[in-house]
Amino acid sequence: MRHLSEHAMPNPSLTDTLLANIHQLLAPLRRNRSMWLETVVITLGALALGALSQSDDPLQAGGVFPWIWLAPILIALRYGMAAGTMSSLILVIAWGGNDYMSARHADFPEQFFLGGLIAVMLCGEFSDLWETRLRRATETNHYLDERLSRITDRHLLLRLSHDRMEQEILTKPVTLRDALRELRQLAAAHNHLHLPAADALLQLLMRYSQLESAAIFTASAKGRYERVSQIGSPPDLPNNDRLLACAMERQSLSHLLLDELSDKELPSPFLVIAPILTSAKHLLGILAVERMPFLALNEENLQMLSVLLSYYADCVNEAEGTKRFLELFPAAPPDFAAEFPRVLQLQRTHGINSYVVVLAFEDDETGRQAIARILLSRRGQDIPWPIKLGHRLLLANLMPLANDAAVEGYLLRTETALKSLSGFNLDTRPLSSFRIGMADSDPMAGFKRLFEMRHD
Repeated sequence: MRHLSEHAMPNPSLTDTLLANIHQLLAPLRRNRSMWLETVVITLGALALGALSQSDDPLQAGGVFPWIWLAPILIALRYGMAAGTMSSLILVIAWGGNDYMSARHADFPEQFFLGGLIAVMLCGEFSDLWETRLRRATETNHYLDERLSRITDRHLLLRLSHDRMEQEILTKPVTLRDALRELRQLAAAHNHLHLPAADALLQLLMRYSQLESAAIFTASAKGRYERVSQIGSPPDLPNNDRLLACAMERQSLSHLLLDELSDKELPSPFLVIAPILTSAKHLLGILAVERMPFLALNEENLQMLSVLLSYYADCVNEAEGTKRFLELFPAAPPDFAAEFPRVLQLQRTHGINSYVVVLAFEDDETGRQAIARILLSRRGQDIPWPIKLGHRLLLANLMPLANDAAVEGYLLRTETALKSLSGFNLDTRPLSSFRIGMADSDPMAGFKRLFEMRHD
């Protein structure tokens, strides 16, 4: 039980942290306010070194090698073309100032500055290109981390649900699956609230985690925690609560039996404090449990509590985009409806494309067998949606982070799988497919038009 929260919400690996630190060092955020100051300081420092080594020609324009251009090149590689160009401009101004103050007036070294500026621009373009690629790779990994976190929580929830099914099916009229479905629907219906369906969430937790006295709090603009919903009569949540500080530091459920807390004094009036976090670690609120049965303070029950909060947070986070999608496609599966707006936003924000591939079949036994065979050969991250329209069967397959090559590979695997299916002849019944890219002008409207087509 002491290590429950580590299992419920895994921490990032040491390798991921190290790579993030190296990326921040070599390619810092371009909007860093110190970028321009660093550009000026490095350039002026290079000029000072040049003046110390050769006072009559600090830019070393007449030297064998233009050492002074290493400063703008370094800045261009680190911060991009804009900062490198500014550093080059400082060198031009420095040459003009030095020539003005000197007794002799030399001709402007066009080749010296032109060659240096071209080198700086090439390095800046290289830096900007790879910064864009790094940003896209970072966003792709961030998306995959979020999805892995959601899948892990749902698999854990499924295992815990099956473990309890035999014990609860005779005593409880509502199954956990029904309760979660109701919670998702309530979160979508009241998505205008910061914590929609908070009362329903507490009722669900009271039923499945045996809470007796607990409250949900949100942080106010004044820096205090205000309760949104409660069962029983729990006390207020103070800002200096040690158990709260431990939970916020760990970003996971914390309880009084953790090793980090002292055993000599009671650090909190609460037994359990759990932050309500989305898969992206965005804080929605705090659950504070004052009282629960002693036998309920075990690893399995606290794990169930943590996963239910995570599931609720993701429902709230997905509610707005999912609601709009479900207004257009009411029969869409929850996973499909939640993932479609997410990959669409990923493409619009960072240019990372995804596809929906729709396959059409006759509404007969052969068509149903074909869809069943295709579902076995899909990628693990794809989300299928079998649809019946008129006398046709459609299979919509959402392919996150897929390019044209991935779509072609999917269609090739599909044709290979169908060739081995008895009764299905691709010569007489060619595979009918449609693809909708998230890079299209309006993918959701294109998907809607596909539903409005005649399929009889």
